[in-house]
Amino acid sequence: MALTLGRLIQSLGWSYLGPPTLLDLPYRGVSIDSRGECKDRIFVAIKGERHDGHSFVFQAWEKGSPLALVEREMEVPCVLVPQTLEAFQSLASFLLDLWSPTVVGITGSSGKTTTKDLIAALLKRRFKVHKTVGNYNNLVGLPYTVANMAPGTQVAVLEMGTNAPGEIARLGTIARPHIGVLTNVGRAHLGPLGGMEGVRKAKGELLEGIRPGGLLVYNADDPSCCQLAVSFPRTLSFGLEDGDIRARDPHLEGREGRWLTVFTVTVSGESMEMALSVPGIHHVYNALAATAVALELGLSLEEIRETLATFEGPKRRMAFRWWRGVLILDDAYNANPDSTWWALKTLVSLPAKRRLALLGSMLELGDEAPYWHRWVGREAVALGVNWVGTLGEEGREIAVGVEEAGGEARAFPHHEEAARVLANMLREGDVLLVKGSRGVEMERVLGLLGVE
Repeated sequence: MALTLGRLIQSLGWSYLGPPTLLDLPYRGVSIDSRGECKDRIFVAIKGERHDGHSFVFQAWEKGSPLALVEREMEVPCVLVPQTLEAFQSLASFLLDLWSPTVVGITGSSGKTTTKDLIAALLKRRFKVHKTVGNYNNLVGLPYTVANMAPGTQVAVLEMGTNAPGEIARLGTIARPHIGVLTNVGRAHLGPLGGMEGVRKAKGELLEGIRPGGLLVYNADDPSCCQLAVSFPRTLSFGLEDGDIRARDPHLEGREGRWLTVFTVTVSGESMEMALSVPGIHHVYNALAATAVALELGLSLEEIRETLATFEGPKRRMAFRWWRGVLILDDAYNANPDSTWWALKTLVSLPAKRRLALLGSMLELGDEAPYWHRWVGREAVALGVNWVGTLGEEGREIAVGVEEAGGEARAFPHHEEAARVLANMLREGDVLLVKGSRGVEMERVLGLLGVE
């Protein structure tokens, strides 16, 4: 039976103010932005830090939204609730109960989005899959993802992010995953979460939300993940050094004009070589996590091998670009100390005349920010990077670390200066890594260079 607006409102105990005829309309999802698609969708008026969605209810109604979810009475048909965000989250839980997909919840300090996309790509071979769009992974984004899930969805692949204690616990309460995936516990959001112990506790909140009898998939090479998983009833681990599912001999290999990450997977006595189309040894961990979920849901290693070979990674996550004979590693989406180290590791593993890195500030590291920025600079020199440029106030500390280790570095005051210098210094055969936190907008430098 199709879900109508009337049945939805009645099931959630909401108060409806509007003509009775609207209650017979089918539920078609939600909108949280009046600038986007609103037709036939409930408009959820969320109060944010900068905007109050109630100010845009009429615009959404003009664009075809039949009713709004609001905290105060409006001049359009509406559902009146004490708190729209809480009601929105209840709507998501209701739909998951109603349509009963297998829920896969993914968190970790890095690799969440790529792992989510890998899992979805694998499971689409057999199931009707709905996944988080982009990184809509917070207390608004996850309900939005679920609320726009189509009836008949068999697997919901949901990314869970955090920059505050208790956020993943709440996301787990909403989603109640059957399978929880913990990619790693690293040095991200150290400031908001209160250091590494706070990060470990925050990521460990995922375990509280996994349904009874559910499965925890975790990184066996990460001591914090192992510590969290030690008493969980059902687990499946992965890693390069340890784990139920292991990868041997991971390396980059050039094939038919592109770079692949090649490795051999071993599980339950069976081995198979895989070639992941996304370059980077760190992506082997993401592929292993996805492999674990796929095997749990019945896929074969052969199906996994075929999908990994054609997988296209998320935008600005170690994407290869060419510019005047220079190979550019576009990893500009985000950064923390661990993901930056792995990106530098990938950079130095590629053949090149010179290996250069343009690195931006790594945000939300709190009081430890100067130390970890300098650490990245020193590690860049130790790994063999020939030159490092930096952007952002905190990014200057990376340059300090490079110079402390005897390397060559330059701190740029703005994106335009960085682009101008790079345009003059890059030579055919060079490889350039571009990486930084989202707030630094490292992709602007690529745009100024004319890199697509």
